[in-house]
Amino acid sequence: MNKPIGEITVSGMKFAARVIVLVSVGASVALAQSNLGQLNDAPSAKFTAQDFELFWAALDEVSASKTPGATKSWESSATGNGGTLKLLNVFTSTDGRDCRRLRVDNHARSLKGASTQIVCAHRDGTWLLDADAKPAP
Repeated sequence: MNKPIGEITVSGMKFAARVIVLVSVGASVALAQSNLGQLNDAPSAKFTAQDFELFWAALDEVSASKTPGATKSWESSATGNGGTLKLLNVFTSTDGRDCRRLRVDNHARSLKGASTQIVCAHRDGTWLLDADAKPAP
């Protein structure tokens, strides 16, 4: 149950943390692709809060699958922004976490972006980006 406006909810804090991580990923992708580091060139820079909710719902759904090749598309009817996530592989990290490698294709307005991301299950059941996760030997 959410608290009244003006108070921060735990779910709101998790959402904000996810947004910050995704925007950071978008910034690093933009930096790598353009060598200018302009966040404005990443589709996620144009996402609304609703876009992020749809993105994370799609990420949660495809990550819950253990079948490589599983895909989930999302699109906001309000903004036209959207994308597709594809499960590339499933692995247990060196520290024992359940992880997924995903292909992420997003678009917002005229911007398009593609990247490969690793997400790992957090103890609360959410999937969080973790570029440093490595498969256990």
